[in-house]
Amino acid sequence: MRSFTLLSTLTGLAAAAKNAVPTLWDGSCYYPQPDPGFQLKSYIGRWYQVAGTIAPYSRDCKCTSALYGLNDNGSVSVNNTCQVGTRPISIVGTATPVGAQYGADGVFQVQFPGERAPDCPGPNYIVQGEFSSGRGRGFWESGTNADGDIDYTGEFSLVQSNNFTTLFILSREQHPKPEVINVSHTHSNFVSGMG
Repeated sequence: MRSFTLLSTLTGLAAAAKNAVPTLWDGSCYYPQPDPGFQLKSYIGRWYQVAGTIAPYSRDCKCTSALYGLNDNGSVSVNNTCQVGTRPISIVGTATPVGAQYGADGVFQVQFPGERAPDCPGPNYIVQGEFSSGRGRGFWESGTNADGDIDYTGEFSLVQSNNFTTLFILSREQHPKPEVINVSHTHSNFVSGMG
């Protein structure tokens, strides 16, 4: 009986490891690895949140979006907006790239006014990849544009935070087809190791 239990445990661990996302531990927190081909210039612009963790400012919101812009100092302006009833809500913050030990690109420390400092020393916004339906690419792979650069102008992006506490599926389209959202949510569970 003991060998059966051990075998079952090892089989379960092997299955979990197969479905786990590569992770970095810095002695304080866990960080999902970012998309190694992330390119900020094509990520800039408006993204709509179509699934994910509810942020404190967005409770009871609909039409949640983020507008990212490049600042002169290399940081990124973050303007998150949504609507509660007929009232628009907006919060503006800054995403600052973090050290290369957390990934070459696509890793940011996002801070909004009035929020306490993050608990972890590394990034709290990690772009893990892009989902694109009907383009012949894998579910969480980055595509390339005509110049060979990574193309985040596609349909979806998966973003997670340290310790896997938040997950967002973002879309360039405000109202994507429901079946695409369901598929992308299923694959986000796989990527995040939660499913």
